[in-house]
Amino acid sequence: MPCEHYLVVAQLVLASAPEDIPNSQQVKTLVKDIWDLRISKLRSSVAEFIQSEGTHAKLDHLTLLEINSIRPFLPHALDQLHRLSKATNNSALSQTQDF
Repeated sequence: MPCEHYLVVAQLVLASAPEDIPNSQQVKTLVKDIWDLRISKLRSSVAEFIQSEGTHAKLDHLTLLEINSIRPFLPHALDQLHRLSKATNNSALSQTQDF
């Protein structure tokens, strides 16, 4: 991205002076499409990371706003997966001890 704060800058400019921007509605739509596409890719990457049971991930070329959009979700999801894995391991361990 040319600017890490593209969404904030676009929102500020389009909210304060839309008449100074040619085709401001089209620009607003394009910025929203860029946001939607980037968030979609981020979510699919997170889903792929969770399914691969990764232990760490490297996040390149993301803005702070994009990272903060998944911040509430990711730790909670990883915690739930850890709890499920732990419960499964405890269940399997208790079954092997019964025999």
